[in-house]
Amino acid sequence: MKANEVLGILNQFIDSSYQKILIKGNWGIGKTKYVSDFIKSHSNTCYISLFGKRDVNSIIQEIYFSIIESAPRGKIKKYISVFREKMNTFDISYFGVSLSIPLIENIHITLNKELHRKETLIIVFDDLERRHEELDIKEVFGVVDSLSKIEKIKIVLVAASDQFEEKDKGTFEKYQEKAIDRTYKIEKFADEAPMQILGESVWEVIEIFTEDFKFSNLRTFEKTSLFIKEVIQTLGEDIFSDLFTRADLYRMCFASVFFVVEHNSEMKLIISDPNEKDATMRKAFHSAGESGIVEYLYRYILKSSMDNLMSKSLFPHIKSWYETGSFTKSELVSLITSINNYKEEPHNFFSSEPEILAIIKNTREQITYLTGEEDIEYIINKLSNAFEWCEVLCIDFEISNDEIVKLLENSNLFKIDTTKSLYEHKVVKYHRFAGNERIMTLINQINEIIKSKYFTGLLNQIDIELKKETYNKSFLKHLNDSLHYIKDDKSLRTLLLKRISASDFFFPIPSNKISDSQWDWCHLINNLLKEIEHQWNLSNYYEEFKSYVYDLPIYKSDKLLQHRLKYLFETDR
Repeated sequence: MKANEVLGILNQFIDSSYQKILIKGNWGIGKTKYVSDFIKSHSNTCYISLFGKRDVNSIIQEIYFSIIESAPRGKIKKYISVFREKMNTFDISYFGVSLSIPLIENIHITLNKELHRKETLIIVFDDLERRHEELDIKEVFGVVDSLSKIEKIKIVLVAASDQFEEKDKGTFEKYQEKAIDRTYKIEKFADEAPMQILGESVWEVIEIFTEDFKFSNLRTFEKTSLFIKEVIQTLGEDIFSDLFTRADLYRMCFASVFFVVEHNSEMKLIISDPNEKDATMRKAFHSAGESGIVEYLYRYILKSSMDNLMSKSLFPHIKSWYETGSFTKSELVSLITSINNYKEEPHNFFSSEPEILAIIKNTREQITYLTGEEDIEYIINKLSNAFEWCEVLCIDFEISNDEIVKLLENSNLFKIDTTKSLYEHKVVKYHRFAGNERIMTLINQINEIIKSKYFTGLLNQIDIELKKETYNKSFLKHLNDSLHYIKDDKSLRTLLLKRISASDFFFPIPSNKISDSQWDWCHLINNLLKEIEHQWNLSNYYEEFKSYVYDLPIYKSDKLLQHRLKYLFETDR
């Protein structure tokens, strides 16, 4: 489940029959953030961090103070005197004082009566894995169990169980079963979390680079955000222009952080197949030293995408800044200034008019008689140059954008490989084209054709996998990862929805004997359809899928199928 679902769990927990629940997940996945959000909106809560706690008494004391401090001052005078009797003085250190759970029970019940409170008190214990080594896990579970027996008190335990010392793991598993009514495992951070951390403008730039990578927690995004702010605060807001863009700085900062934090400064994305080409490439990157690493970051993490290639000159400095904290501000500012002051002369600037007309004619002929072997980026560059000179000379290129797209399509230049992501097929809108409105429009048209062909090919391949019962999961992954690309494309969305429905949701009915790959496919389809409903803001789409399955004739008679579907629909949340 995702971290943001913690809020729903806690809201439901208030009135549920459960007394003690455990929420577990990796560090940095967002557990505490959403628990804190719940606490902020509910006054009947008590938050206790176990970080550094050495004994049970220190835990009990903190709970006591929390209960006392939550009551109006006039109502607690006599309890302060009881407290003084126990502790000799009210304003003393919490540590080393013996307080009992019965005292907490007494104060809680009596205050509820006097204040006419009926709500349940939720006590949250966080950071179980960070308690002091002198505090045994069994003691914590003992406190949890004892407190949960008090009327109108419920317990939430929050932990990163994978961070326990080896000696504690067995004890945790054993007592978790005995002392906890329900366990919830947070496996993913919330979809919106990276954007909330980075801000919309930064996330808009780097989201595309994160799609092929797995992030176990949010620390990479948090560190990226902090590093970007550090760099901008140091260099100033006035460094940006049409030539040195914010987006390029965001990209370089993200790649540097990702390389260090996620991949431990190792070039893990270089293909490890032992063929000569890959071996040569790996050797070239490593032997080139720092420049080789920067080239690796550019190609493999940023997918060769920057607004202005000149900005790559800052990449080694940005990377070193993050790794060591060392940088020379004057050198960085000088590099940025040279980029911002660069004036690119038009291509063929010194050519005569007949020569330029010949270049335009040659480009026109190339487009008309394509062989299908051309590189699409090369064609875009040729057209951009021709369009610019047509504008200067006030002449018509004589082939419209629609005709160009048709010629490219007929020459089979839109090569679709469904084993790759949609991003790898798209034509990048380079910064140098920004002033050429016609070429930017053409790139948009080309990308729309590629997008349509990609999704059609992907659905065809999924259909083949289903019919052959080979169940290659990568195609479903590419479809899921590409949903956001057509979030605002109503016609393509409609086409996909019709195709999915016509193919019975690509769902292989898990009846009789099934394979692991078929069952995995069922889970992927189930989650894919929920993602479609969520990302495209569709109403009841997932319910339509479930209704289709429930209405199958085999469903009513196949008890095994009913059992599997119940498990599928209840566990994939």
